[in-house]
Amino acid sequence: MKKYIIIGACIGLLSLGNSVMAQENFTVKGKITGWQGKYIHLETRGNQVLKDSVENKDGSFEFKGQVHGATNAFLVSKDEQNPVFRFFFLEPGTTTIQGEFDNLSTAQVSGSDLSAAYQRIKNIHEVKKAKIDSIYNFIHSEKDQAKVKGYYREIEALNAKDVEDVRAFITANPKNPGAIYELFTISGNVDYPTLSALYNTVDASVRDSEQGKDLKAYVTNLGNIQLGKIAPDFVQPDSTQKEIRLSDFKGKYVLLDFWASWCIPCRKEHSNLLAAYKKYKDKGLEILGVSIDTKEEEWRWKRAIQNDGVIWPQVSDLRAQKNAAAQLYAIQVVPTNFLIDPSGKIIAKNLMGEELNKKLAELLGQ
Repeated sequence: MKKYIIIGACIGLLSLGNSVMAQENFTVKGKITGWQGKYIHLETRGNQVLKDSVENKDGSFEFKGQVHGATNAFLVSKDEQNPVFRFFFLEPGTTTIQGEFDNLSTAQVSGSDLSAAYQRIKNIHEVKKAKIDSIYNFIHSEKDQAKVKGYYREIEALNAKDVEDVRAFITANPKNPGAIYELFTISGNVDYPTLSALYNTVDASVRDSEQGKDLKAYVTNLGNIQLGKIAPDFVQPDSTQKEIRLSDFKGKYVLLDFWASWCIPCRKEHSNLLAAYKKYKDKGLEILGVSIDTKEEEWRWKRAIQNDGVIWPQVSDLRAQKNAAAQLYAIQVVPTNFLIDPSGKIIAKNLMGEELNKKLAELLGQ
């Protein structure tokens, strides 16, 4: 089953800011041919906030200033018709950016060791992503389920290779701020012990960054939802604003299902969940759906509930990937579900289709 990644653009928060570090001079210069817009902007994010701009004449630019350590930065066009940017790591010394406006995101960055190292791992990801996208195209048109399973095994192998590539990158570049983002990108493909160990491989200066602290919270939450752990309790409103707690269903088997109205695999699974709910509802099963839709998508969420015939409880704070329950359960992709026993203990994860049916039959009878 194809899963949809919901993680936010965390690269926009990466920073190695540290107020006790000495300020050092930086220069960012270069030329982007065909630059569109009256100005060329340089902006940073995270603990160090810097905004500067120069008038666009022939696409040439030069920015000077001071920075402590390294921080993430963007060369930005704020043209309303065509806003684009080039991400790089701003660090002491001289960084040169050369390229074309139509391909700004891949403009050549030189003079920054951090950016160069990070670009190498990004290039590896792009190759893998292209391969996976190609495989998914085959899956969508393939009717032979044996071949489909083979395609998914290929994807699993590519994801496993991706994890090893990230491991190698972090081992060689523990002080690179991109290490945190790399861990976020593979977090849905590794188990808790592996992710925790890789996180601790990252240099303390990076772990203490804004995004490093976010990842620490994620790793902690991931540790709290391992099999055998008591499912973290939460409360959220349903579509009528009635508050529902997970613990309201203690004493029953609960399938906690994270989904979204725009997630096609989630919607397809609803028919299976509906059949299971009707069969086992009176035998001790409850399903609690948690949508990671936004406030603007509330109408889509409610329409999906109606169109899919969903009759089990549904809740959401309508904050997308910032959904409090989704963060508590370290949700990176949807669909994701957890099977919780009557004592509140997590006993299985991501049971769908026939696997879910077999488990429910085992627990609740035919």
